[in-house]
Amino acid sequence: MYVHSDQPQSADSSGDEMTIADAHRRFIDEDLRLSPRSRRTYDYSIRRFLTIVEDDFGLDPQTAPVTDLSIDHVTAFVSREMPRDLRTPEEVSRMRTVQTQLAAVRKWYAYLAAYDFHPDLPTDKLRTRVRAMMPRFTPPPPDIHLDDIETIVEHVLAMPHATKPHLELRRLKIRAMILFLYRTGVRVSELCALRRRDIDLERGEASIYRAKGGKSRTVLFDAPTAEALVAYWTARGDHGRGTGAFPAFSGRDKLGEPGRNISPRTVEHIVAELSTAAGVEAEITPHSFRHGLASELVRRRVRESTVQTLLGHASPATTRIYVHKTAQEVADEYQDAFGVYRKPPGS
Repeated sequence: MYVHSDQPQSADSSGDEMTIADAHRRFIDEDLRLSPRSRRTYDYSIRRFLTIVEDDFGLDPQTAPVTDLSIDHVTAFVSREMPRDLRTPEEVSRMRTVQTQLAAVRKWYAYLAAYDFHPDLPTDKLRTRVRAMMPRFTPPPPDIHLDDIETIVEHVLAMPHATKPHLELRRLKIRAMILFLYRTGVRVSELCALRRRDIDLERGEASIYRAKGGKSRTVLFDAPTAEALVAYWTARGDHGRGTGAFPAFSGRDKLGEPGRNISPRTVEHIVAELSTAAGVEAEITPHSFRHGLASELVRRRVRESTVQTLLGHASPATTRIYVHKTAQEVADEYQDAFGVYRKPPGS
């Protein structure tokens, strides 16, 4: 089984041809501009690919030069991992995993060719071969659980004032953070990276810098969210020059000490706690609020291009996965056209 080492191999350090393992390490540790979570996903995907290459082709990543890699290794990987059919939830889940892992491997191959670590890799040919192998498959829309998300928001808004100042500060932070997730649809990594200067209370906008894919965008929020932010920052004791550099959401709440930015793990833990406290049985994560915003925008007849801009999707196809019409919405529109359905008498 291939194990990704953090230490460079002798082939790379001695000036000889770079090994496969060294190329993997360099791509993940030095050149890949992704969020920590995406970086882990890419790392795991490439390790999975190289394990199969080692098992099926006898190619040891620790010693074999990177130029030994070929597009045949990728097509063999796809053939081995891809489900035979797409009729069950398990097969659909496996197909989505294959798509994710294949995207990581293809990005790595493109990197190897572009930076002349393996300039002879025919990436165009690889794209054509993979396209011919993959079945037509649109991932099913995510579970939205909009009612559960709204239940959590209502629970947060109804949380009673705490008598102890540090607990009241935490309550205000949670309220501001949940409303911000609910109305902006930012990714959890984007939320955690925000500084106060990134949030414009005059315009109801927040600037997201170097988001997924290295792109920046502007998100919007409503008046209740702005009021919650002001209440939290005021209770935290922000004042004077330099407050713009303070984290928008602190990891540890101390009066007069904004500290460091909150971590994604802490946000996930808070959302899980709120789900339990609100009596929500579905698995709600910070990303669920992103799905919920997309669904709510479509329900309110916001244009797909606008939703794509707000969510920061590079492709409209990605937006269509997130933003879908539920069966009830389709039925409502159908009955708007042909009249409300009434069950026939005596049926």
